[in-house]
Amino acid sequence: MTDHSTSAGTPELSSTQRLGASSTSTNIVQHLQEHGRFRMLIDDREVAVLDYRRLPSIWNIVHTYTDPASRGHGFASDLVRAALDAARDEGVKVIPTCPYVSWWIAGHGGYQDLVAAA
Repeated sequence: MTDHSTSAGTPELSSTQRLGASSTSTNIVQHLQEHGRFRMLIDDREVAVLDYRRLPSIWNIVHTYTDPASRGHGFASDLVRAALDAARDEGVKVIPTCPYVSWWIAGHGGYQDLVAAA
């Protein structure tokens, strides 16, 4: 017979919440224009960043990064969506140099029109 109990002080996986899932958690995306960066904060902790280089009427999105402990929760996807929405609002096109952003745009309808013509 297999014992499926957990030791005292070790939470069951079914009872744990993912980072940012609590109703009291705060999820904020900040656009740091002077640094060419978007960042996602969960409860005041930076969990993901997206860096771009500003060109005339174009943002070259060069890099995304998610803290390893925060991966698998969709934070990078949320950050890319926020950056692309901001690009649309500012009337700029994007060059998705970052492979993740290129992959993300290909898989999400409604954003291909933002990609700058080659």
